[in-house]
Amino acid sequence: MKKNKILQFGEGVFLRGFVEPLVQQMNKCADFNGEVYAVKPRAGAVPAKFADQNCQYNLLVRGITESNETVETVEKITVLKQVLSSSEEWDKVEALACDGDLHFIFSNTTEAGIAYEENNFDTIPGKLARLLQKRFQANLPGVDILPCELIENNGQTLKEYVLRYLAGDAAYDYVKNQCRFYDTLVDRIVSGFPADYARFDADDQLMVAVEPFAFLAIKGGKELLERLPLPEDIALLTDDLTPYRTRKVRALNASHTGMVSGGLLAGFSEVQQLLADEKFRSRIEKTLFDEILPTIALPEAEKRSFAESVLRRFANPFAHHKLEAIALNSVAKWKVRILPVILDSPTLPYYLSRSLGELFKRYKLNNAAGDTAEIAARFAGSYTVDDFLSDKELWDMDLHDIPGMAEAVKEVLL
Repeated sequence: MKKNKILQFGEGVFLRGFVEPLVQQMNKCADFNGEVYAVKPRAGAVPAKFADQNCQYNLLVRGITESNETVETVEKITVLKQVLSSSEEWDKVEALACDGDLHFIFSNTTEAGIAYEENNFDTIPGKLARLLQKRFQANLPGVDILPCELIENNGQTLKEYVLRYLAGDAAYDYVKNQCRFYDTLVDRIVSGFPADYARFDADDQLMVAVEPFAFLAIKGGKELLERLPLPEDIALLTDDLTPYRTRKVRALNASHTGMVSGGLLAGFSEVQQLLADEKFRSRIEKTLFDEILPTIALPEAEKRSFAESVLRRFANPFAHHKLEAIALNSVAKWKVRILPVILDSPTLPYYLSRSLGELFKRYKLNNAAGDTAEIAARFAGSYTVDDFLSDKELWDMDLHDIPGMAEAVKEVLL
């Protein structure tokens, strides 16, 4: 049987809680015969726990399923075969790149990982350029490359940077024409190493806790599935990722930002507490279904299904998602997540508009704690709500120009 080796830039909890379970599922359901070889992108040796456990670990899945059942399951992940240090074992990484069984490359090296620095081949795109150059020299076919970093056009951006490093090199056309770079959008809350790990396996220092929900959208044709038989309930192939990115940012992230200031002002500390409170749950549902979903350009049934999954994720009793953590840098989050919804709405959304008043009120009470020094300095002085609304450095516009916006914000402050 054909073996499918995967080179993975990154050995952290997200990839181990997202990609490795996908590979294991494909092995079980589609005879994929996949193996993952992770590369530690940062300098230094690989932690000893990987070798001590033969790279095997338990995946702890806990949360609320589509059937509204609370689950807590454990699965041993066995597809991760080796973790290599990019700084100390580069020769082994190069040997893997020249393996005829290598067909796929994944990455998740934080959003800053996909970066170009002239003449610096130690960036992730620089390292990838060197590996693909070796593969070209070995006369091996191109590979499928799926970055999971949360930036727009991640695959095409990575390709652009790799080609910059290879400008004038014989491998340039090989990478450009034979290696397939895919834009992706990933969505799963991976909470990492659980504090109560010993309840499941006291010897497992690599355990990863995740929520039941997982989603992977890929910009590409169905032919990818012939090589990579991803599970249909998780993966979606599309020619446009934009509505799915908008869906995530608005339904999930804007809902978070829209509830957080009001929740903190009311004395709550965690998201699931808001879902357990009848009044707040009603507010969150109306915000999500009545104010946010109409601005997302997807079929109604698809939007509602995702919104219902968002409510289950918010209510996850194992998540303990702190409102204070969500509230960090609230001004920037409100601008990116909520303001576009308001601008796309035919009438002013009731709860989303008032969430800005709650934000202002909270910042006045705590001197904008949890935001940048620049934002905090505004609230330390005689900064009025009208100053806030007309602050073009924050909003790139005067929010007074949105009909009813100033009245809605000020109503919260009465």
